[in-house]
Amino acid sequence: MWGVTPTIPLMIWRRHLLIFALFLSPIAGLCQDDLGKFTSRPAPEEGPTKVVIRVIMLDLDDISGANQTYTANVAYMARWQDDRLRHDSPGNKATSLSQIWHPRIQILNRQRLQETFPEQASVSPSGEVEVLQRVWGQFSQPLVLHDFPFDHQTLNFDLVAAGHEPGSLELIADPEHPSQIADTFSVSDWAVSEWGSKPVMHSLVSGDNPVPLFRMFLTMKRNSGYHLINFILPLVMIICMSWIVFWIPPSNTGPRVSVSVTSMLTLVAYRFAVGASLPKIAYLTRMDWFILGSSFLIFFALVQVVVTSWMADNDNLATARRVNKWMRCISPVALVLIFWLSLF
Repeated sequence: MWGVTPTIPLMIWRRHLLIFALFLSPIAGLCQDDLGKFTSRPAPEEGPTKVVIRVIMLDLDDISGANQTYTANVAYMARWQDDRLRHDSPGNKATSLSQIWHPRIQILNRQRLQETFPEQASVSPSGEVEVLQRVWGQFSQPLVLHDFPFDHQTLNFDLVAAGHEPGSLELIADPEHPSQIADTFSVSDWAVSEWGSKPVMHSLVSGDNPVPLFRMFLTMKRNSGYHLINFILPLVMIICMSWIVFWIPPSNTGPRVSVSVTSMLTLVAYRFAVGASLPKIAYLTRMDWFILGSSFLIFFALVQVVVTSWMADNDNLATARRVNKWMRCISPVALVLIFWLSLF
């Protein structure tokens, strides 16, 4: 039974299937050739492919010194010419980026992003290809916070075209529609002092060949009024509270110690309250130096209370009073020096 010869109709069907496969194989090869033609760089004999870039900073939500990041809403556009994609349709055609050559634009300092538009390109009848994308999320940015809260920071948004032959691609700024930023940003404690965009050559790894990069930068100035009112002014008031002991007679040990200890406890509560709002970094900022100097002033007032009270108990009341008078003058001068040296 297993050795029965196939029937004649089955043999004819197999023969037709073989003929159809032989007919289809040249067409498949032709399609592969066309796909390969469109995924290669356009007109390599004419020099580097020029890709026009435009970036729009739509919004800036947050700048985090602790995380060394900023959160922004950015739109960018890349445009280049590919004569192989000319068509006779009256309008632009949408095509997947996987079907054509494209500069493989990547955001160099991206972290967690959400993309709005699909990975598609719009091709005009003349063969001009345009890719538009809008992203929202976090971007890494090393921040130098030594001058906090009176610092300036430069935020970079970097578009890089990697994975190409050296000198085969060039990123240029859009001459007709230059990059721009929104009139206002959501971030409230910063102001834009300067911004711009430019194409540069950048090495992703030290010693490696530089690749084309388009950079938009914003120089941001921190609005220090919030920190002056909410951080610095309350601390100055705590320091002034600790100076009350200089006007209380040295013989009144109980009230003087009570005021000094209350000042120290208030300082501890203050440190806990503002600690979450200060950048958590390995070095000291101007604000850290001011808090540290102010803490020494309050602690020194407590030490002075102990010393002058001991003098009063050992028949040196006149000396203790003179120390109180001197401290009324020395302490404000010390505060001014700490304020000037740390914050300015």
